[in-house]
Amino acid sequence: MKKQTVSGLVMIGCICLLQSCAFRPCTTLKVNGGLVHSRITGDSDSWTGAWGAQAGVDALIPYDCDLGFTSYAGLNLSMQGARWEDDWGEGLTKGITRLWYLNVPLSTRYYLTDFVYAEAGLQPGFLLSAKDKYEDVSYNWRDYIKPFDLGLLLGIGYEFQNNFGLRFRVSPGLININKGDYQDYKDHNLTIGLTGVYTIPGK
Repeated sequence: MKKQTVSGLVMIGCICLLQSCAFRPCTTLKVNGGLVHSRITGDSDSWTGAWGAQAGVDALIPYDCDLGFTSYAGLNLSMQGARWEDDWGEGLTKGITRLWYLNVPLSTRYYLTDFVYAEAGLQPGFLLSAKDKYEDVSYNWRDYIKPFDLGLLLGIGYEFQNNFGLRFRVSPGLININKGDYQDYKDHNLTIGLTGVYTIPGK
């Protein structure tokens, strides 16, 4: 876990350095939180969806762009994973694999109207915890999940006039999350999230 924490702090430092060197100082923050429906897709056919939660903050990276684009760099804590069902010869067994990530969403937004925007970008993720639970027993699953994930980020949002808003995001994973005994199975994270957003405006 120390490696993932250090990697996350390094990336935050790089974002701050980029802001200070190439852009004007960041002045706007967007605090968000809400529900996530996640699953694992790919070669394994035993996975089903699971509900989780996500909370974080996005910082505006302001720059001069006459085309109406804005960019954000963020941090969010995301509870992901999937439920599963399997038959090992003794009847159907059900369980859940719960994955916790520290994600660093990097997105560019385009406002379709004064209140509606579409966004796209990338989302690096650092694994904080991996647990597999069935028959009321929880097992450490970190030996089978890669410590780093990378997802595509697609979303649409609506901003109300009172600094509140809603955002819908889909993030399909781009790399195989399995390692160790399961690395031959090509599986990917997939998250679909609906979050509430509160904007802390700058000066």
